[in-house]
Amino acid sequence: MTPLEEMKAWVLFDEEDVRRLRELWPLVEPRLDELTRRFYDRALRFPGAARVFRDAAQIERLRVTLRQWASELLLGPHDQAYFHRRERIGKVHVEVGLEARYMFTAMNVIRDQLCEFAHALPEGSAETCRAIGKVCDIDIAIMTGTYVERREARELRSLQELIVSQMPVTVLIVDGEGRVAAATRPSSRLFGEVEMLGLPWGRALPDPLVREGDLVARMERALRTGHEITIPRVDGWIEGRERNFRVSIVPLDHPQARALVHVEELTEAIANEARLVRAESLAHLGALSAAVAHELRNPLAGISGAIQVISRSMPADDKRKPIMEKVEQQVRRLDDLVTDLLDFARPVAPKAVHVDLAEVVRAVADMVMREHPGLRLEVGGAGAATADPNMLQQILLNLVLNAAQATGGVGRVAVTVEPGAVEVNDDGTGIAQENVEKIFQPFFTTRSRGTGLGLAICRKLSGAMNGDLALKRGRLPGACFRVEVPTAT
Repeated sequence: MTPLEEMKAWVLFDEEDVRRLRELWPLVEPRLDELTRRFYDRALRFPGAARVFRDAAQIERLRVTLRQWASELLLGPHDQAYFHRRERIGKVHVEVGLEARYMFTAMNVIRDQLCEFAHALPEGSAETCRAIGKVCDIDIAIMTGTYVERREARELRSLQELIVSQMPVTVLIVDGEGRVAAATRPSSRLFGEVEMLGLPWGRALPDPLVREGDLVARMERALRTGHEITIPRVDGWIEGRERNFRVSIVPLDHPQARALVHVEELTEAIANEARLVRAESLAHLGALSAAVAHELRNPLAGISGAIQVISRSMPADDKRKPIMEKVEQQVRRLDDLVTDLLDFARPVAPKAVHVDLAEVVRAVADMVMREHPGLRLEVGGAGAATADPNMLQQILLNLVLNAAQATGGVGRVAVTVEPGAVEVNDDGTGIAQENVEKIFQPFFTTRSRGTGLGLAICRKLSGAMNGDLALKRGRLPGACFRVEVPTAT
């Protein structure tokens, strides 16, 4: 028994009902204009139903469709073709966004009008109204069944697309012409919103990824050998930052697909691993630094005191006095290094509070401008964060002073604030490519008198606040550092 046959049997829709509906048609046909007009007048009174209509011309076309539907309802034949036509109506209602409740209320309007026409029959109007009720129930059952199936499938598809769009994975199917025949919707986290279908597969992916991974040559080799090729890690500068990927190219034996390209982003995993290794290394280095600093501080204090006593005992014109002053300067420099070592080794316990980032930046700008009055310091943006204001000020002061020194104290430095982040960008010479990976390492410095601990301490402080400090590309040609801390809640 088909679903249609089952429904007919359930509501006891028989040949007598078919006969009565056909006898009603001569009374309905002359009044179809009235029926369709009253139907759409009623629908337009309710915003939820009316929103599926674009204009008056569309309603006129729908009135023609409603006339055809009414003739099929009464004249039949109520066969499998009739069943499929009603199924399509349910699918259309999903596509136009009509809520299911309006299908029931609309059917009620049609049923009432047909029964009103049936009262003009010379006899048997009650039986005809029951036949109208049966066929209308069958119609609504068919349409709503298909409606629910289609809507559930549509919502499931939407959910699947949402899941895929948030995954750090993109999969392409490449056809025989080297174009993308099918693809998961590209994750905006990976490459932004890109329409991949129909593109040459190499253009569907970011140029740095294709170039650095030598993907074109590897695709040719995979197709030639028939063996899968996996590139464990490809690094590329994409959208202003270095990102890391794993790429697999899999040959396929299918009439419409020659290869599958699987791209998985590893940036966060690699960054987390690097942070863990860095934290362990810094912990060991911090312990060693603290021990060395404590061993140096007392002797340095003694040496400094002795030099000061000796220097004061010398006549003002003693030729040895400038030498003693230089020695004392070097002792002070070593003492500064010991202080930095202790700061680097000291455990940090941030006191996170709500912080107005722009206010902290303005305080830092005032301090820097007193030391570098010729600097062109630009401050812009606004935002808040949850951070330790003293630590944040220490980080930003170090970064802005570094930027000022990089420009000779007279260049341009732009400090940009946004919720949970501050960027410091200068127009100096920037950081040499060979030093990019080293700048956050303790004791690395390109300055003759630097300790090499400033950026290491800044990154440690930002990490203690559950944030990060990173080098990125800025709008000015020099270095650009971005401090990120948790946004205010």
